[in-house]
Amino acid sequence: MENQWTARPWKVFQGVGISFLLIVVLAFIYGKFIHHPLRIWLADGEWCVRFSPDGSGKVLYGFE
Repeated sequence: MENQWTARPWKVFQGVGISFLLIVVLAFIYGKFIHHPLRIWLADGEWCVRFSPDGSGKVLYGFE
């Protein structure tokens, strides 16, 4: 009889693979639909703005 705590390599591989895919999907969703639009919104619709410590911003591109 096999011990219930014995690691089965295939099951460990499946768990790691599913976890990796879930992390990749969540990172894609965050980058595509949350982080980038939020940064554009915070920069008043400009694509790339560099902010100074005093709060002023310099538009690097996206002002065409």
